[in-house]
Amino acid sequence: METNRMLRPAEAAEALGVSLASLRRLATSGRLVTVRTLGGHRRYREDDVMAVRRWLIRNGHLVENAA
Repeated sequence: METNRMLRPAEAAEALGVSLASLRRLATSGRLVTVRTLGGHRRYREDDVMAVRRWLIRNGHLVENAA
């Protein structure tokens, strides 16, 4: 299911369970695509964030919540 919802950096970091600094590193490394608003603010596509979350879990960098 594809969504077009755009997440603010704090929302994306929370969804991934990482800090804002780690989120920026993921974007700088090319692992996560950053979209800039007209005002220059960073946004992240929810689908991209969820794909990175799956990658982090699959590679043992993130433990999936049991809840």
